[in-house]
Amino acid sequence: MIDKQARKWLIAIFVVTLATRLTLAFLIPNFTYDSYFHLRQVEHITNTGLPLYEDPLSYGGRELVFLPLELVAKIIPNLLIAGLTIIVYLLGKKITADTPAALFSALVAGFLPILFFTNALTVESLFFPLVFLAIYLFMNLPEKKYVYGYITVFLLLSLTSSATFLLLVGFGIYLLLSLVEGKKINRAELELILFSTFFYLWIQLIFFKSVLLQEGIGFIWQNIPSAIIAEYFPAISITQALVLVSIIPFVAGIWVVYRSLFQLKNTRAFLLISLVISTTILTWLRLIQFEASLGFVSIILAILFASFYQEALIFLAKTKIAHLHRRFSLALIILLLPTLVYPALAAAWQQEVPSEEEVIAFKTLQVNTPPDARVLALLKEGHLVTYYGQRKNLMDGQFALIPDIEERFADSQLLYTTSFQTQAIGIMDKYNLRYLMITSQARKRFDITIFKYFDTDCFQRIYKNETRVYKTTCTLTTLE
Repeated sequence: MIDKQARKWLIAIFVVTLATRLTLAFLIPNFTYDSYFHLRQVEHITNTGLPLYEDPLSYGGRELVFLPLELVAKIIPNLLIAGLTIIVYLLGKKITADTPAALFSALVAGFLPILFFTNALTVESLFFPLVFLAIYLFMNLPEKKYVYGYITVFLLLSLTSSATFLLLVGFGIYLLLSLVEGKKINRAELELILFSTFFYLWIQLIFFKSVLLQEGIGFIWQNIPSAIIAEYFPAISITQALVLVSIIPFVAGIWVVYRSLFQLKNTRAFLLISLVISTTILTWLRLIQFEASLGFVSIILAILFASFYQEALIFLAKTKIAHLHRRFSLALIILLLPTLVYPALAAAWQQEVPSEEEVIAFKTLQVNTPPDARVLALLKEGHLVTYYGQRKNLMDGQFALIPDIEERFADSQLLYTTSFQTQAIGIMDKYNLRYLMITSQARKRFDITIFKYFDTDCFQRIYKNETRVYKTTCTLTTLE
């Protein structure tokens, strides 16, 4: 499948990508904030063999509903994302039949800035390799081994992430484009698309039936509080896309999409282009989070970079400077280094992770608070309370099945902004909160150095450093 020379280059790209990712992952001491939810799940699965369906700490105790997933620490996610270079190579080779072009696609995929969050333990680490492996297998139908391979991968994909619907919507647009362009639809493709659709819907009903019944259409937006929904589903930003995808793959990919659709009628790229269209539409409708959709599109643009490279060489061959095609490849590599590799490294270093001092502060909760304590921290710090502190939080980033989410979020913000002590203590009584944390992140977000209602009569400082932890000794019920 891969010739000897290409295999050497592909292994080199994979090793360099993985080595760079792992080096950055271990140089940066902690994980991103949302990763601590998955870390707790991994630990629970390791100890019991089952996910943590009943979480006694999140929101002070709640039921969790999610698809089964096992990831560990820093090595596995980076290994999976680095493995995308191989899958992208295979897809690039499939649409161009050009080895050097496919290798350039693999190189671009290895250093996409949007994927260089080396310390993020997320579902996307598994979802992206699986979904593009499914695409590759689908593009090789109707060979029987690829049919069985696709079914196996799609089953895993459906159990990994609900974002699999991206692929199904892409399939729908692919069928529409094929009809418009007069492309004969393979029977095996049609059968597998129908199978995939029904199987995916069945899986969602099994795992998310209670969520669908409770939240209805709101299930699509994951019960995210309306005050912060714009942070999860922001408007499409071309400027941000250029930075996170890198300008050369972005521009080259858009150019290939245009050429394939309106000039070349390149049916081999129809499926990939359909996926770009479907992701763009779903992002515009705010049905998928911006960073996840941009990551998905960026990998497709990396694959389409193979077509750009191939067409550029064909164009050069028709000019008087055809003998410079080797220098073109070298020039392209030199151009990609500052516009692709540097932004990727910068993205890794700029990951939002808790500082070592903050981690120590959260760990002290185990020593300085009773086992049933409830602790106020920022929304994104909620998983740090449960993971390091082993205490109940007021809120975290898992919003599903929380009935009072809007009220709870508003109250959590008031505890950081109100100047009225009676209002703050009333909210603490409401949620049985007795411990409050103010970290450097909280001071920056709310432009405060200390809670405005703080006084030594009602609040006792139990930990003081860059991060401060307070215990409240007052209640409104006592005053009554």
